[in-house]
Amino acid sequence: MRNLPIELVGAVVENVSSTSDLLQLRSVNSTCCDLVTASLFRRVHIKNSVQSAQNCLSILASPSLAVHVHEVVYDQRDHAQFCLLPPSIEDTCDELETADLEDALTETFCSLSDFKNLQGVILNFWPSLRTQSGIEVHENPFWFTTRQTTVLHAVHHAMKSSPMRSLSLNNVVLMSPSYYDFVSSLEQSPLHHFSMSVVANSELGVWSGSKALNNSLSSLLPVSSPTLKSLVLRSPQGLYHSLASQLRSFEYSSLETLVLEKIVFDHTPFADAIEEFIIRHKDTLRRLEIRSCASYVPSATTPIRRWATIWKRLEEELTSLQELVVAHQCYALLDSTRGYIPHPSLPLAPAELAEEDEQQYQQFKDRVNTRLAPAL
Repeated sequence: MRNLPIELVGAVVENVSSTSDLLQLRSVNSTCCDLVTASLFRRVHIKNSVQSAQNCLSILASPSLAVHVHEVVYDQRDHAQFCLLPPSIEDTCDELETADLEDALTETFCSLSDFKNLQGVILNFWPSLRTQSGIEVHENPFWFTTRQTTVLHAVHHAMKSSPMRSLSLNNVVLMSPSYYDFVSSLEQSPLHHFSMSVVANSELGVWSGSKALNNSLSSLLPVSSPTLKSLVLRSPQGLYHSLASQLRSFEYSSLETLVLEKIVFDHTPFADAIEEFIIRHKDTLRRLEIRSCASYVPSATTPIRRWATIWKRLEEELTSLQELVVAHQCYALLDSTRGYIPHPSLPLAPAELAEEDEQQYQQFKDRVNTRLAPAL
């Protein structure tokens, strides 16, 4: 390998995915070491353990390694299914060990600004941790949400002097906005992309015993900024609705892409609502995705806000839109015992209502496509 062109060695490195193989390749010679180091440390994974947090600090302490880090990923668990309160599992987490983990994570994430080429951070939150003896133990919801807030606070501290441009949050339990004062204190957000996946209302209800525990999506949104271009708000495991959206004060003058998944639209399009938030960005919005969202109905006797009405308004307002992706919309109301459920008594037969909604959506879609068609 010593006599191979450096381009060929680079191609070999790019096609090796095993960390152990990369480490062996790194020891072949100085050329391989340089190429592999850049690839191996481009993305740093931090597991939910004290040792892993300390390993990240060791990388930070080595400038020759830290310079290659472009992305930090916290607690990635491929194919894992989130469950806030797994059945038949008792809380076995030791409070002292949890406190040690929080201290280690705080120090590590506050230091992210020392990665001078850092571009993105992905934070995955799971209600369990790995003890220093190597055992995976479950956390009770209090410790889980406390750790979540601790990590978020530390990352926002680092953002004050970090080149970070992208932040993705997964499995977030949204607390009261008062828990997140550190977000609004970051007066100039550096982010170009922000993505947040929240824990669904149904999961929160199992934990809290309340079907209406649903704090505002705005709690963790970046402050209004001219740099944010892409915003993703998701609730993959079920519908998410906040009775107090509080989106009035958020405006991103460069926002081009907005993705909403399983987010419940407010019944009335007032200034704090999701619908108004979309309209507010009509001049810059180029791509809009609305997947499996619902139109909220306060009660079974309240007139619904039909999707056909929403599509017609968006068609009229979003005159700069270039791409529209929509799938599986519905109507939902909050039942005191079952949480958010499909509306049981719609004014039209479900098939007839769905057809009218689909026709108006298709008209909206056709209007967007017409704008992209080349002039004859």
